[in-house]
Amino acid sequence: MSDDGLLEGLPAKGASLFPSWSPHRRLGLYSLLGLAAVSVAGLLAVLEPNFYRTANLHVLMQQFAVLGLVTLGQLLVLLVGGIDLSVGAVMNASLIVIALMNQHGDHLVASLAACIALGAVVGLTNGLLVSLRDVPPFAATLGMTACVEGAILVYTKGVPAGNIPSSLRPVALSGVGIVPYSLIVCLGIAAALVFVLQRGTFGRKIYTVGRSPEVARRVAISTTNVRVAAYVICGVLAALAGIILSAYVGYVDPKIGGDYNLESIAAAVLGGVAFTGGEGGAIGALTGVLFLLVLLNVVTLSSLNPFTRLIVQGVVILVAVSAFQFIKNRSAV
Repeated sequence: MSDDGLLEGLPAKGASLFPSWSPHRRLGLYSLLGLAAVSVAGLLAVLEPNFYRTANLHVLMQQFAVLGLVTLGQLLVLLVGGIDLSVGAVMNASLIVIALMNQHGDHLVASLAACIALGAVVGLTNGLLVSLRDVPPFAATLGMTACVEGAILVYTKGVPAGNIPSSLRPVALSGVGIVPYSLIVCLGIAAALVFVLQRGTFGRKIYTVGRSPEVARRVAISTTNVRVAAYVICGVLAALAGIILSAYVGYVDPKIGGDYNLESIAAAVLGGVAFTGGEGGAIGALTGVLFLLVLLNVVTLSSLNPFTRLIVQGVVILVAVSAFQFIKNRSAV
C-alpha cells in the first residue's frame, strides 16, 4: 500500500484543529482572545505598574522559558489522550544529576547528556506502560514520579550535595538585551513543534491517534509508536526545562520541580488543549503559559498569600475546561 493510502484517514495538512468551527466562529474566538490580552495589559498598567519593570519582565521571561518547555511536552501527551505527572520529578532529577556529576570537577557536557537520557528513559517507560500494558496514564506517571523521587532520596540520603556549574548560568542569566537565551531556545523548539503538528506527517498521526485510535489503526498507524514517541519527547523536554531551571536558580532543590506538574497541565488546558485528546496546538498552549504566568506574577507582586497560587491554578483549570466544553458544544449545534 502506498504512503498516501496509509494516510488517507488523517486530517489534511494545515487543517484547522477545530474542523467543525465555521471561519466566523474562529475569527470571533481569536478576536476575543486578542481583546482579552489588550484588556489584561491595560489593567496591569493601571493596577500593577511594577509588572512592566525591566527586572520583573526578565523574571517572567525566565519562567516562561521553563514552563513553556514543560507545557510543550505535556501538550504532546495530552494530544494522544494521556497525561504526564512525572515531569516535575524529571526536572528535580536533572538538577540533582548536574550537581552530583560536577561536584568534583567540570563535567558539564556529560551531565547534560545524562539529564536528557534520563528524561528519555522515563518517557519511554511511561509510554510503554500506557501503550503496551494498558496502565492508565494517571497511574503510570504518578507511579513513575514516586520511583524517580524515591531514587533521588535513596541516592542522596535526603541531603543533595553539589553546586550548579557557573558555566551553565549564562544560559538563563545572559541573552540578547533583556531576552534570555533560555527563552530563545524555548521559542525555537516551539516553532519547530508548530511546524511538525501543522505540516508534518507525525503531527497528523498524533491528532488522529488522539481523536480516534480505531481510525488510526484502520489506516495502519501504530498507536503504540505514536504514544511512546509523545511520552519520550515530553520526558526530554522536561529534562531540558530542568537544565534551564538549574541554570536560573543556581542551587539544588530536590522539590523545586513539583509545581510544574499542575502548572503545565493548567497552562495547556487554558490554551485550549483537551483532556480527551486530539484538540489543541503549540501556539494555544504557549498562550496559556503566558496568561497563567501573568496571573501568578500578579499574585506575587500583590503580596498575597503565596498559597493563593494553588487556588489560581485550580480555578484556571476549572474555568478553562468548562469554557472549552461550552464552546465545543455550541460549535456542534
